[in-house]
Amino acid sequence: MSLIETYDDLLRNCAELEEARKGDGQVKGLYADLIGRGAVFLAYLTGDGIAFAPSRFIGYTENTLLGHEQLEGRDGRDTNKRVREILRGQFGFTIWNLEDEVTEAYYLGFCDRLGIVPRKSKKTFWITPEVGDWLEENTADRIDAQEIATLEQEVMADSSLPKTTREAIVKARIGQGLFRRRVIQKYGCCLITEIEEPALLVASHIKPWGDCRKDPRECLDPENALLLSPTWDRLFDQGFISFTDQGEMIISDDLKREVRKALGVGKQKIKLTRDQTAYMAWHRKIHNFE
Repeated sequence: MSLIETYDDLLRNCAELEEARKGDGQVKGLYADLIGRGAVFLAYLTGDGIAFAPSRFIGYTENTLLGHEQLEGRDGRDTNKRVREILRGQFGFTIWNLEDEVTEAYYLGFCDRLGIVPRKSKKTFWITPEVGDWLEENTADRIDAQEIATLEQEVMADSSLPKTTREAIVKARIGQGLFRRRVIQKYGCCLITEIEEPALLVASHIKPWGDCRKDPRECLDPENALLLSPTWDRLFDQGFISFTDQGEMIISDDLKREVRKALGVGKQKIKLTRDQTAYMAWHRKIHNFE
C-alpha cells in the first residue's frame, strides 16, 4: 500500500475512520485498538465535536480498518513525514505535530466516551487552522476594527498566497486561534516570569499585526512573538519596555519610577532567537528606543 498523495486522500481516510467509529462488530474493535495505541494524531472536526486520526492509518492511500491490520511494513516515520507534507501543501506552511495539553485532554475525553483505554505514551497532534480556532476561546481584539478590515482585504487579494493561508492569516488575532497556539507550542512559558499556565499567557506580536502588509505571513510567524504574562505583555505592547538583540530589557522614560518599583520592572533579560531579534528591531524603532 502506498502513501497518500493529496489532501483529499487524507480526508477520505478520516471519513473511513468516522464510519468505523459509528459502526459495530470487528471494525469497531479494530478502530478502538487503533485509537488507543496511537501516538501521533491529526485532530479534525466532526458534526459532534473533535475526533482524532492516527498518522499510521491516514498516511496510507485508500486505507481500511481491515486492510490496515494486514498491511506489512507499517512505519509511522514514513506516514508522519507524508502527512506533514500534505498539510504543508494544503495550508502553505508547516504544521508540526507537537504535544499540546488542551488537545490531549480532548483526546482522553474522546477515548473515555468511546470506552477506549489509551496507551500510556507521549501524544503529539497536528492542529490545523480550523481546529485551532475551534479549540480557542474568543478574546477581545486589540486592533482597531478599520485597520483589521483594511489588512484583511489586502491579504485576501494577495494571490501569491494559497487561499487557505490567506484565510488562516485573517484569523490570526492576538490571543486567538492558530497564532496563539503556535506561540505557546514553541515557547511554553512566559519568557520573563516562566509562568506555564496557558490561561495566563498572551502571544504578543513583536512587529504589530497591522504592520505586516509587505509579507502577511509574518502575522502567523511564531518568531514574530513574545509569550508573556498579561502585565508584561501590556508593558511591551504599549512600548514601556523593549529588548536589545541580546535580550536585555530597555525601559522607557515614560514608565514612572514608582510604577517600575510596584511592578518589579528592572533589568530582566530574556533569550531571543535570531529571527526574533530582526522583529525586535522593528519594535524598538516604532517605540522610539533607537
